[in-house]
Amino acid sequence: MNRWVLIAVLSGTLLSGAAAAEAAPASGYSQFVQSLDSILAGAIMPVADEQEMVVRSSYLPSGQNAQILVIARNMLGQPVVWGGASPAQGFDCSGLVQYVYRQAGINLPRTADLQFLVGRTVLPAALQAGDLVYFTTYEPGASHVGIYIGGDKFIHTSFSQGIVAIGDMNDAYFVKRYYGAKRVL
Repeated sequence: MNRWVLIAVLSGTLLSGAAAAEAAPASGYSQFVQSLDSILAGAIMPVADEQEMVVRSSYLPSGQNAQILVIARNMLGQPVVWGGASPAQGFDCSGLVQYVYRQAGINLPRTADLQFLVGRTVLPAALQAGDLVYFTTYEPGASHVGIYIGGDKFIHTSFSQGIVAIGDMNDAYFVKRYYGAKRVL
């Protein structure tokens, strides 16, 4: 895809309206373009709170996958609240996933165990950005869910941090509790 077309598409998704685009500082725009160059080169891209997300050059998210990633990234830092399902309330894990997917036009059930029943099973080696990853935490079965973003990272509600954050699939806690993955898109 032409670099400028990709910039236009992502800019429209990231910024809400022309006023926001005009208010963005030149340095922010330059950083945005550099990030796109990194994605297109299949390199490592810096993300919020200085964690890194590796985007595999063999799979560049587009369409709904890219939209889901943008929406999920915008939820980083939101408070974690048991039973929460919106930015105004805060989120629990399944509320976050349901909200992000609904913003992209996809309806999912409300709880992690019911969300796990939707979509196609995905092996860990075949994970793609936008897939849902599930863990067994406070009860047997799928009791925690996150949105895979690439590079063995996922966005989820971190009760230990109290915010929506980026988790690492290689963290011993998550390795021990991994339950499975689904592709809804």
